[in-house]
Amino acid sequence: MTVSAVDVITYVGIPLAVLGVLPTIYTCLKSFFTLREITKTLHRNGVAAITRSALLSGIVEIEIPRRSITPLNRNDPKYFGLRETPSKLKGGTWTLFEWKEMVIGVKSYRLQYHDELTQPQAEIDFEALVAFLLDRGAVPNKEGWADLRSSGLWTPVGTRLLLSPVSAEEALSVAMSDDSDGILSLSLNWDSQWDRRGRESLPPYWVKVDATDPQNDVVAAINAMEAQKGGASDSPHKSDGFLDDDSAASFKLGINSAIRLKISATGIQECYSESDPEHSISLFHLHSSHTSPDSTAGFWASCAATALQAPQGGLWSFSIPADVLAIARRETVPCGVMVLLQILTDDEVPVWRATAHEQEAERFERHVRFTEQTRKMNEENRLPPALRDEARRKRLEADAMDFHNEFRRKQMRDEQRREAQVVDAIQSQRLPFPVIVEANLRFLHEKLRLAQKPVIQELLEQILYAMIQDAAFSRRIATMMDLWRSWTQSGGMTKSHYLAVKEDQITFALASVIWAAMREMVNEPMGSVVGDLQECLRMWKKVRLG
Repeated sequence: MTVSAVDVITYVGIPLAVLGVLPTIYTCLKSFFTLREITKTLHRNGVAAITRSALLSGIVEIEIPRRSITPLNRNDPKYFGLRETPSKLKGGTWTLFEWKEMVIGVKSYRLQYHDELTQPQAEIDFEALVAFLLDRGAVPNKEGWADLRSSGLWTPVGTRLLLSPVSAEEALSVAMSDDSDGILSLSLNWDSQWDRRGRESLPPYWVKVDATDPQNDVVAAINAMEAQKGGASDSPHKSDGFLDDDSAASFKLGINSAIRLKISATGIQECYSESDPEHSISLFHLHSSHTSPDSTAGFWASCAATALQAPQGGLWSFSIPADVLAIARRETVPCGVMVLLQILTDDEVPVWRATAHEQEAERFERHVRFTEQTRKMNEENRLPPALRDEARRKRLEADAMDFHNEFRRKQMRDEQRREAQVVDAIQSQRLPFPVIVEANLRFLHEKLRLAQKPVIQELLEQILYAMIQDAAFSRRIATMMDLWRSWTQSGGMTKSHYLAVKEDQITFALASVIWAAMREMVNEPMGSVVGDLQECLRMWKKVRLG
């Protein structure tokens, strides 16, 4: 049997040709099914994209818009909600929440398999993201923020920055940097069961200051005492008191309503009463540019507000300067000064009096004078009557002159003794801050006849409440805080500092409460979180979220 060329082509060539085309057919079919699966996945996850398929190469090209997102307005009903159908694609964790979205570019992908599909991370302002999550109830993780501050882009993947408010699960963590383009990449996680807050909750950057308790209102007790001091004068509120006529009226208007204030990088920015949220409380007296270039009332009010709220967690633009926090850590008040102010006794402080009063010497001098006077009187009695009267007259004149001179000498000795005591006092050993504050709280309790001894945080809240509403009070507190800062940074207290403190011991006691609160804030773990968080927000303005 003869095999012709036609037979070869028919029985061998055609099968070989078919086998050669099969890979191309397989590639086309695979590309088609991959494209269809990718399209279904994109649709199922709510991702709008442009898809193309090169059938011969088996590559599927996808163009997905990259978005810039910002949180919704806080009054929007969706602000505290979750998206009904969030994307489950890699890089799409940001779709858990509703956002204001804006397309800022297109991310192109070339895929061979549908399981390689990812979604572009969204770009968001880091500060706005953290503020939004804290507003939802997330809790800062101290170790995570410390790692991010020190390591930056080399922070290990999975490092937790914010935690769930009900467990230790991550709410915001560091993600893979595949899609970051040199920008910090983060991953989001949230569960509806974690929501514990609503529109009535206090948002980040805001501080709530409750109205004072009338039963233990320190500022009201001070004002009552000031009014009694000025009762004999024409005006019940003297210029050196806490309240003047105008501020007294404004203070009483808001006494029963809590106030809310917003802190920006420059200090307290907004303030309103919860009983009347539509009308802002004037902060004219706290803005140095409006009052005096040297006024520091707004600065110290911002420090007090930060010390009040920061240990409870939160986000702050305002940062207490390092030199101020250093003062809060140091021992700044000499023990002798506290004794001279009659806040502490000699038994409660270390020995400090180097110029003790020489009582033995004074008793000896009095004995000598008495003996000499007795001798003169005995001599007079031995004289004839005519000379006795003359001698008595001269003795009485000399005694009167000696009494006057001795009185002047005693005054001079007492003045020298007081001066020496002040010098000894300001050079004496400095006491730890907790001892100073505890003594001042006891002093306020006794001086103002309060129902109970004040607590630092509660008293700080009262001080801040009064500083917001009363210009005279805020000036007085700011002056004492500046004075305290001055003697600490200049090497120690001087006589002028001591006299200023002695002139206004109550304000000195209140100022110590502010320092103590800042000291507690530094010692609290949350205090260091705030510092690391602020520094990270300063370094990373924009982040990629997905």
